[in-house]
Amino acid sequence: MATSDRDRHRDRTERWFVHRGLPNLIDRYSVTEDVLTRTVPFLLLVVFAELFLSFGDRWEGWSQAIAFLAGVVVLVAAFVAVNRLRGRRSLQLPDRVGVLEVALFVLLPAIPTAIGAEGSVAAPVGAVVGVNLVLLVLAFVVTAWGLLPMMRWSIGQLRVQIGDIANLAMKSLPILLLFSAFIFLNAEMWQVANDFTLPFFGAVAAVVVLVGTAFVMLSVKRLTVDLARFGAWADVRPRCEGTPVADLVP
Repeated sequence: MATSDRDRHRDRTERWFVHRGLPNLIDRYSVTEDVLTRTVPFLLLVVFAELFLSFGDRWEGWSQAIAFLAGVVVLVAAFVAVNRLRGRRSLQLPDRVGVLEVALFVLLPAIPTAIGAEGSVAAPVGAVVGVNLVLLVLAFVVTAWGLLPMMRWSIGQLRVQIGDIANLAMKSLPILLLFSAFIFLNAEMWQVANDFTLPFFGAVAAVVVLVGTAFVMLSVKRLTVDLARFGAWADVRPRCEGTPVADLVP
């Protein structure tokens, strides 16, 4: 396979992982090149919103407009300077986000905040820096683990599973009604339930949850081991159907 075809298949496969909330399965998954670069549009939107912090009671009329434009000029100039320093085009989105880019996102919005602040600037500047740090951490966690694509994929799977569960419930409804009627008419069951204290009821519920969790974990572990092993490529082909690597299986 030619290098260009290999790169194209690699890009398609990586996007397939990301869209299904599984970016950590990407080989050599990099924080600076794969995670933070995908947060850049969101971070730029935050910086744009924080430009309006230059508006305040400190300036009026044209002075206010000049203060806002000064903040815009400083931020754009810093963005261009970092790109040129990294060897990128002036207005190119970064293909690698390092310490310098992160520092600019955290600290530069403090400039329009200081321009618009009335009186002491320490408190508002500190607040903006703190908010930016929190947003950066949240953006990193959401992007690194692909939480939004995972939720979108899970919702689609949930619709399918709900349909399957509804069909199963309709088939098992007569038996459930029979057992429910038997339990409902059983006086001993109500007497036992009446003697339940809240801690005891919580302990019983916790045991049920723990048993269910242990069952799921053991099932997933067994399934993972089965998927990781195969005797021949013929066993791999059905598992790769509908994926970007389906045509690469020998």
